[in-house]
Amino acid sequence: MNTAAVARAAAAFVAAILLATVVAAGADELQRDEASGLEYLEIVTGGAAVTDPLPVVVAIHGLGDHPETFRLLLDDLPARARVIVPRAPMPHGADGFSWFDFHADDGGEGARELSDGVREATERLARLLGSLTRKYAGPARSVVCGFSQGGMLSFALAAAHPELLAVAIPVSGYLPSSLWPAERPKTRPLPKVLALHGENDRLIPVESARWTVEALRSNGYDTSLRSWPGVGHALLPEVRATLVASVVDAVVELSPAGTVLEGPPAPERLTLQPRVPVAPPPGEQGMEGFPPPAPPEFGEPSPLEEPAAPAH
Repeated sequence: MNTAAVARAAAAFVAAILLATVVAAGADELQRDEASGLEYLEIVTGGAAVTDPLPVVVAIHGLGDHPETFRLLLDDLPARARVIVPRAPMPHGADGFSWFDFHADDGGEGARELSDGVREATERLARLLGSLTRKYAGPARSVVCGFSQGGMLSFALAAAHPELLAVAIPVSGYLPSSLWPAERPKTRPLPKVLALHGENDRLIPVESARWTVEALRSNGYDTSLRSWPGVGHALLPEVRATLVASVVDAVVELSPAGTVLEGPPAPERLTLQPRVPVAPPPGEQGMEGFPPPAPPEFGEPSPLEEPAAPAH
């Protein structure tokens, strides 16, 4: 090989290395979706190639968090999927972000502001989901999960845009009653909703999640709630393990047989505990701007109410 050929080969090798470096770096950089105006991280899991037609999992962070840390929740997902971690649009604190604004308000204005903020953020995320469906050749419906504010938005997307979702997994979230479906959606099938919550959560009481789950069930949704005694408003290891197992289950259902799992087998499917109805204590208030849980506005007694125990 002459000197010129050697030089060309060396230049091509260097160019290939540089291109690989740029692609690798880009995988951890925020991308921007013009339709929603949201930025997001994209992580391909389970040994899949970025060009594979993969199920999309949208992981929505909570108040004061950001994608660079929330992504760690699903970085090691043992399934072939495209994990999208959007960044909330409003700065909050030193380096965090918020999906919507809210203020404690005894007169009800804070509750209206909260509902408006959740609704607006939900519509932006719905536009992002639509863009992702058009951009990638994977399943038409996505999996969404989220914690705290992200849990509220997971509920909200299932209620307002069931056509976009296969499964919603809200963690430590709820949906204000003003955003519950006014009538049974015509979308078929409706997404499954698997809610996870700590029973000692004082920021968003578990009763609020129970009312939300029951409101969606009354409108035809397949809903479940799993709760943990002694767990507060936090993603403790046992909650995270259940979340990851639930995401893997959802990805498996969206993917052709034999194409999904990477590494160890998927965690076995969860048997969710039965509902344990608890009526909200009189006068109980939420914290940090979240309104107190409100009973569902059904036309008949709530199916959450248990019959009184017989007197002895």
